[in-house]
Amino acid sequence: MSKKRKIISYILCLALCICLSAIILLCIVNANLLSVESVKKKLAKNNYYETVYNIIYESCNNYIMQSGFDSSVMEGVFSKDDVERDVNRTIDYMYTGNEYKIQTNALKIKIDENIQNYVSQNNYIISEENQKSIDDFEIIIEETYKRNIEYSSETIKSLSKYIVIVRRGVNAVIALMCIFTIILTYIVYRINRPAVGISLVSTGAICIFLKCYSGVNVAVNNILILNKAFSSVLISTINNMLHSLFILGIVLCVAGVIYIILSESKQKVRKIKLIEEHSQIIR
Repeated sequence: MSKKRKIISYILCLALCICLSAIILLCIVNANLLSVESVKKKLAKNNYYETVYNIIYESCNNYIMQSGFDSSVMEGVFSKDDVERDVNRTIDYMYTGNEYKIQTNALKIKIDENIQNYVSQNNYIISEENQKSIDDFEIIIEETYKRNIEYSSETIKSLSKYIVIVRRGVNAVIALMCIFTIILTYIVYRINRPAVGISLVSTGAICIFLKCYSGVNVAVNNILILNKAFSSVLISTINNMLHSLFILGIVLCVAGVIYIILSESKQKVRKIKLIEEHSQIIR
């Protein structure tokens, strides 16, 4: 093979490596972070719904202590199923753009009912000023529930716009990159077959590097988005993605080395046959 042809094959090999790396990264991100069902499964696996429920309940109890009521006013106001439903619908809104507003009417009615029962049982008389305090307390409980589910309606709305665009864009990019990669692989294979194996090894090395590079791990483990509960789920998800990259990187490196050895062996056998055929013709 001429020197010029080798240089071309290695340039194409580098381009193939970049394409393969991009496809792998985009596919892993798409499967783990841009899939609605995958996100919900990860939230359930990391006990996110239960954690949020406990955070809301504890926050509400703090307000109850300040208001002078006891914990009985929170009985049956909301359940873990309510939290899971509203969290899931908020996620659906983020990923599909179908707007959803958390309804707290039933919650407010139940709190009011519990407060009236509490007042009746303790023979309290509700003055106009006390009623205003009760109304303010009910609003605080509603807001506490909504805030811990969606944290910020404006943030969710902004995220929804970007996520919808990114999901569509990523799928389109993956499709285009796959077509480009197939074409590149064919060209590299025709010019210099072992170079395909070099691309596989290089791609595998990039995947392993991303997992092992301490800077990436430090950045991932210091993520703080929305709250600690959500951040811990996100950190766990990204660490799992990096682990998958590491495993895939090893597989690609091994596959690439095997391919190079087999390709070089075939080329040597082909050269020997050509030499023998040439020798026979001379004789």
